[in-house]
Amino acid sequence: MAFEIQAHRGNDSLTLRRLLAGSPSSLELDVGLADGRLIVAHDVDHGDASGLAFDHALRLAKGTQLVVEAKCFPPATPPAHEFVQALRPHLAQISVCSFSEPLLAEISRLRGAVETTVLFDRPQSIVTVARTIGPRHDVVTAELVDAAHAVGLRVVPWTVNDLRQMAELMALGVDGLVTDEPALAREVARSRLAAVA
Repeated sequence: MAFEIQAHRGNDSLTLRRLLAGSPSSLELDVGLADGRLIVAHDVDHGDASGLAFDHALRLAKGTQLVVEAKCFPPATPPAHEFVQALRPHLAQISVCSFSEPLLAEISRLRGAVETTVLFDRPQSIVTVARTIGPRHDVVTAELVDAAHAVGLRVVPWTVNDLRQMAELMALGVDGLVTDEPALAREVARSRLAAVA
């Protein structure tokens, strides 16, 4: 599988278009539920339903793989089951990442082919139903990458915008990067491939 460059937080039309111009492999959207509707917005408090409509974001992505970060933090957000039911009509078109293992487990039971990523921000066990782990960039070590690869998991850390950090993580063998700077990440990946060729 090719190195994944996941553009991060395309939570409004303008940012989404800018990120897509960097030719990412995938595009991450922060998604919540407001009044039973999926909306694209970073904050977990979606009471005013003012975020970008999810269907509109799907149209803007024009075939770029969408990675939905399901913002599932009860009681501030609806529980995992409600998220999964709202995402259900879109599961053939998207990948899902979340800090919520129960949400990812329910998606796997419902539609096993969906690519899932468990997110975490501190060292922890890599036992998961997900196919990819998404550690915060400063949690990644060579040991973590080796352990994940040994059990068939991909490693795609977040959110990496610094050129030096990108190069260091690539040297550790990560399978992709989540970044606000997809064009920069693509250039670093190209340079690294050229150096080893």
